[in-house]
Amino acid sequence: GLPYWMVGTPLAFSLRATRRLNWGESMPMKARGVGAARRPTRLRRSVSGLCKLVPTLDALVSSPLVRAVETAEIVTEAYEQRGFEQTPVLEPERDPRELAAWLLARQEKRLAIVGHEPLLSHAATWFLSGLRTSFIELGKAGVLLLHFPDAIAPGRARLVFAVTAKQ
Repeated sequence: GLPYWMVGTPLAFSLRATRRLNWGESMPMKARGVGAARRPTRLRRSVSGLCKLVPTLDALVSSPLVRAVETAEIVTEAYEQRGFEQTPVLEPERDPRELAAWLLARQEKRLAIVGHEPLLSHAATWFLSGLRTSFIELGKAGVLLLHFPDAIAPGRARLVFAVTAKQ
């Protein structure tokens, strides 16, 4: 599935997409031509609730994979953003250390990131506890907000909230 993160110094969000990866999902969005009609209602509700909890974003960045791009489009619409960037650092099998290095290079305070499992659960666990074995599993259309009070590093994040699609 495609998870999303809103991450930055000092805030980090993670929103997981509504479907698991399946055949063809690794193709870039433009290769598949997936339209807005297929975007899940549950995800739209989650993003709507997210806008109430976090009313503004400085930027939005997505994995280049189809499900993440679809979700980033929904977040872009809800937040009335001018668009979003894409980076392979948010692809499913990437290492949380790569994500941390990438985040350190960013300047935004409220950065939404859209990625995938298992990266997002592993990264959230690592940022919260320093552990390499994940104890978090983001549910479909779930959102996680992390705060980095002093550094983007293992064990340094604080959980602000976690919301499931059913909440």
